[in-house]
Amino acid sequence: EELTFGFHLMFHPFDGYWDLKHEKRGSVRAATVFLICTIVAFIYQGQGQGYYYNPQGASGSAFGQIFSVIIPFALWIIANWCFTTLFDGEGSIKDIYIAVGYALFPVPILVIISTALTNILVGTESQITTMIVTIAYIWMALLIIVGMQVTHDYSTGKNILTIIATLVGMIFIMFLAVLFVSLISKMVSLVSTISSELSYR
Repeated sequence: EELTFGFHLMFHPFDGYWDLKHEKRGSVRAATVFLICTIVAFIYQGQGQGYYYNPQGASGSAFGQIFSVIIPFALWIIANWCFTTLFDGEGSIKDIYIAVGYALFPVPILVIISTALTNILVGTESQITTMIVTIAYIWMALLIIVGMQVTHDYSTGKNILTIIATLVGMIFIMFLAVLFVSLISKMVSLVSTISSELSYR
């Protein structure tokens, strides 16, 4: 029931997200299943596209596909949760995780359909597959917008402001992460250099 509820939420997002939070119609495990399905769909897209779309064969590693889904997913949840207290949001990090997980539901369905069609459609017909993937992203974005509004009980204006702040927060977190990794790398390099110098002496 938790998984099939995703179909209702896709077409009735306001009612769906209300039931998701207040009636407990969803769960963390179902949201995780949708996340895993999205990862599998993108791995399939990288490996299973038709020759016309991917003449070189498999494009991208499975690990690359995994991180390309998990990192934005995690960044959105963390950044949105950080701004929850500033904007008086009512959703917990668990609520945000579930809301975003269910918003992913249209993506694996449409990406798999699009990838399957690449083995059939060629030439000008290829625009159909691109359109399907674009619809998947737009649908997901709209579900996230509605999900955040219902989850945090925001007005439309505050919800838009929070979404903009969340996107800025994601960029800031990525900047800090890159800075931290760079700093650690330089520290390791320094320690390695000092160790080498001491061993020579």
